[in-house]
Amino acid sequence: MSAPPAHEFAGEPTSPAAARSFAKKAVAALLAGAVPQSLCDDLELVVSELVTNAVRAGSPTIGVTVELVRGRVVVRVSDRAGGWPHERQSRLDDVGGRGLPLVSALSAAWGVQLADDGKVVWAELDVPSER
Repeated sequence: MSAPPAHEFAGEPTSPAAARSFAKKAVAALLAGAVPQSLCDDLELVVSELVTNAVRAGSPTIGVTVELVRGRVVVRVSDRAGGWPHERQSRLDDVGGRGLPLVSALSAAWGVQLADDGKVVWAELDVPSER
């Protein structure tokens, strides 16, 4: 069994866009071709939110891993920043704070795990049957 596609990004404002591109290419390779548009849209948003959170938390590097597990795309975003992500309820006039609620709404499951030098936030996305 080969290792899942993984890439490390610098903790910079341009990293969410680069991570989205990486994740889309990785999923296309894992699914051997066409990726349903709904999965592509959800994947881009989830990856963008998780990587943006790591950048905002001040992680110097951010790892992104994408794999296919039991019919789901599993995205893992690792960082070396302090703190623990949690969903919060945003008010209408808040300019942020909606990332994890979006991840929760789009994912079949998500969570956080401690890692040796930080944490890993993961999300599972169902692969639509109409491929």
